[in-house]
Amino acid sequence: MLILHTSDWHLGRTFHGVDILDVQARAMAEIVTWVREHGIDLVLVSGDVYDRAQPRTEVVELLNSTLAQIREAGAQVVLTSGNHDSPARLGFGARIMSHGGVHLLTTAQGAAHPVLFSESGEGLVTPTTPHGPVPGHGTSAGTTTVAVYGIPYLEPRAAAAQLECAPTHQGVLGAVMQDVDADRRARDGVTSVVMAHAFVTGAHATDSERIVDSGGLGTVSADIFEHHDYTALGHIHRRQRISETVRYSGSPVAYSFSEAGHPKGAWLLDVGEDGVRGVSPLEHESGLELARLRGRLEDLLQGTEHSPAEGAWCQVVLTDPERPAAAMERIRARFPRTVELRWEPEGGRAMTPQAYATRVAEAASPEELCGRFYEHVRHRSLSEAEATDVSDAVAAVRSREVSR
Repeated sequence: MLILHTSDWHLGRTFHGVDILDVQARAMAEIVTWVREHGIDLVLVSGDVYDRAQPRTEVVELLNSTLAQIREAGAQVVLTSGNHDSPARLGFGARIMSHGGVHLLTTAQGAAHPVLFSESGEGLVTPTTPHGPVPGHGTSAGTTTVAVYGIPYLEPRAAAAQLECAPTHQGVLGAVMQDVDADRRARDGVTSVVMAHAFVTGAHATDSERIVDSGGLGTVSADIFEHHDYTALGHIHRRQRISETVRYSGSPVAYSFSEAGHPKGAWLLDVGEDGVRGVSPLEHESGLELARLRGRLEDLLQGTEHSPAEGAWCQVVLTDPERPAAAMERIRARFPRTVELRWEPEGGRAMTPQAYATRVAEAASPEELCGRFYEHVRHRSLSEAEATDVSDAVAAVRSREVSR
């Protein structure tokens, strides 16, 4: 049995405000191609199917089309909800859709009730789902049976009271895993696969995930998955291996410049009677081409070594001693897809956001506030004439306020 581990599709997400639904559609088409060319039996999507709880109509249509094409190519699908998804909306129609080979697992209550897949000479059959037996299928078909436990993202404060556990990610996921482990122990001759959406200790994050970790409260230990044959994780956008049996597939598309150079793809599991026989990577060929450029403005505009970045999405850091005028306009003349521009002058004179915020907060008057803002932008103090202009402008505003 061949199982494809994917996650974090984030359908509908933009890249620095630019719609990239066409790029996501190409990534979805590649997944369909993999299913067809490799003869994949089952596709897992471990959370963050959508980027928003209420996706746009065209985004929902892309998911609908993708799922239909995966089914037509011969694979069944299991989806869990992530922190970006609405469990209620994503899980709507789960009972009827499971009969069509699309299994939506979006509740903590259903996590310990796996979807059972058995491989037979006729292909993959689904004898049992969390919603009950599938009509026309029995549990005796085939020799390879996989139990898929789908755990949605669990918000600690919301789930802790129901699960009677500590309001931490380790607490709520650990409580659910106790029930999952108990169900696994009661099943002989099955390969157990857990789907979870969490930040596991040891994972390398990027800038595009929503991760709030205060003193380690946002992380969970990989040890809670130790009793299972494979754990298909979502939430971190960089494909990586935590252990041989605990892995992140990463996102199919790069969603931040910190992902530049990271290969995008998925994991392909080969499962037989004796369990997981092997795990191999599949690589996406579509996606966003990202470039991170750093240097003085004129060097970036003239240097031939930067030619490959002319068609890429660019993050540019200028190191000129003084902030160049009309920098974005000039950069985009050569690199039209520049979406992020920063100035970090050589010698480290640029003020950090934290230092700037502190200086602004400590300003004793509107005139001083304007002066500190000017220093941050132009990296020099106001001249005597400019300071006078600022004082006159502040006085004029005060005069209008008084006259109202």
